[in-house]
Amino acid sequence: MKSFWRFFGLGAWRGVRAFGKLLLIVAPVYTLVTALKYTPVLAAFAQFMAPFMRFFRLPGEAAMALILGNFINIYASLGAITALKISGSQLTVLSLMILISHSQILETAVFFQIRAKWWLLWFVRLVVSLLAGAGLAVLIVRNNSGGGGNVDFSLLRQEFVPGPALQGWALGLFNTGVKMLLVLVGIFILLELARGYGVLEKVLAAVKRIIGFMGYNEAAAMPWLAGNVFGIVFGAGLIVESVKEGGLTPKQVTLVAQFLALCHGLFEDTAIFIVLGANLFWIVVPRIVLAVIVTWILNRCLKDNQGLTEVKESR
Repeated sequence: MKSFWRFFGLGAWRGVRAFGKLLLIVAPVYTLVTALKYTPVLAAFAQFMAPFMRFFRLPGEAAMALILGNFINIYASLGAITALKISGSQLTVLSLMILISHSQILETAVFFQIRAKWWLLWFVRLVVSLLAGAGLAVLIVRNNSGGGGNVDFSLLRQEFVPGPALQGWALGLFNTGVKMLLVLVGIFILLELARGYGVLEKVLAAVKRIIGFMGYNEAAAMPWLAGNVFGIVFGAGLIVESVKEGGLTPKQVTLVAQFLALCHGLFEDTAIFIVLGANLFWIVVPRIVLAVIVTWILNRCLKDNQGLTEVKESR
């Protein structure tokens, strides 16, 4: 029983420590992203992107959903998506693109926190999103119909009212922080218990062949699993701790970050678009396959003593 509470306490402490490090980057970036909603930046960029939507067989107004998803988050894009008059196949294409590339500002900042080459991950993520969208559109969208006409992109800009705006920012940041803290502490407690009672070895054995194909070592397995289930922020929490313990080399950090950049939050994020009517197969399988291929290529390009990161312990 004493061992249980020792593992529990150690896991809780590591979770709180990881939360503290991530909050230092999440809080200011969350503030920046919130401020963007009150500027003309999003509307201008969406208007610029609208003509290019034809390459994905989507109406011009679909650009609003893509911009909101990439600049803010998946939830911000939902309002724009539900307002679109598009077919199920078009919805699937749009969903796949957003799932591959979303929350770019916040999640790129997280990559920066773990010392990954954030600009490379951002670029690959965006390019893969566009190529996947164009390719899937050719496969499943029969025609180019589904909208057009005059689109009021000014709707992307919200009016700044100090009281409600500050209240919304504070409440949103608080909710995000609480979720981060609870999930990270929970993950680390389970991880320590799994280590202490020998469960971790069984989990690692189950995914050994998969992660070995992509060039991961055993220390990379848990951040990889956490990121796939819970998302980039929580996977990064494990990466930070693994680096601190010396279990992840710069190359390993890069490989884990690259996979998670393209495929993460497989349950929660996917469920959101399934509810809207997107096709489960086409928004899950391509993400996994593309993430495996890109990570495998990156592993082949990097030597064991090289990486695209400079991992240093934060002081």
